[in-house]
Amino acid sequence: MKLYIKILVSILLLFCTVSCERFFFYPERTLLYNPATCNANPTNIIVETDENKILHGWYFKTTKKAKGTVIFLHGNANNISYESVGMLWLLDEGYNLLTFDYRGYGASDGKPSIYGVLYDGLEFIDGFMKSDKYDKKNIILYGQSLGGAVASHIARYSPYANQFKAIILDSTFTSWRSIAKEVANRNFFTWMWQNPISWSMPKDLSSIENIKQSKIKNTIIIHSKADKLIDIKNSISLYNNAIGNKILLQDDFSPHGKIISNPRIRKELLQFLDKI
Repeated sequence: MKLYIKILVSILLLFCTVSCERFFFYPERTLLYNPATCNANPTNIIVETDENKILHGWYFKTTKKAKGTVIFLHGNANNISYESVGMLWLLDEGYNLLTFDYRGYGASDGKPSIYGVLYDGLEFIDGFMKSDKYDKKNIILYGQSLGGAVASHIARYSPYANQFKAIILDSTFTSWRSIAKEVANRNFFTWMWQNPISWSMPKDLSSIENIKQSKIKNTIIIHSKADKLIDIKNSISLYNNAIGNKILLQDDFSPHGKIISNPRIRKELLQFLDKI
């Protein structure tokens, strides 16, 4: 009987791992926004990974005297043609902008998975840092939503992380397990399965543990109290566990992933960056 129960539990966990993980990712292949038709015309970046996969990115160069380069890691939906639009304001503030698509998004090869997108983050940073074509002074790592998990992974494991000036975590979660349980808890049909769903997520990829061991010594955490997708308590926990110089920026009204559109948040973010 005990063996029967163990087999059932194993099957359930396997099902959750395969079927639930895909709900983290909503990739869009088509690049709808064409920056070549606008003033902000980026350079295409192609990075070939150790798995012989192609990752595609864009590098936007500011027309002003560059203060630094922001590497933007987007969330779990769409692709860079959607997500980079909301970050182009950085060019007017004197920052170059680098962004790329994880596997399965836009023009990047493959299909997304948790371990896969984290691996892609490390590989893209590696390819970018080894190139001599781009300005690498004052590099700032910016992860939004799912991108925050990728950013914290880079901050801990990338051999180049200690060269980065700051890490920005925008509307992100503490761990894959915690966000899986948080999302499952909201739905009547998944509520009873919240623990098995949570257990099926990787235990060893916690953003909390990553931020504790981050090689980047300046941390900016941004989150709205009105975020209904990822609760602000995630960012408060990340802030409390972050090392070095840190700041928590928040507002009361922005929806998920939109707090950076708040002029006050932008101003305070830029002021912090100017200080460091």
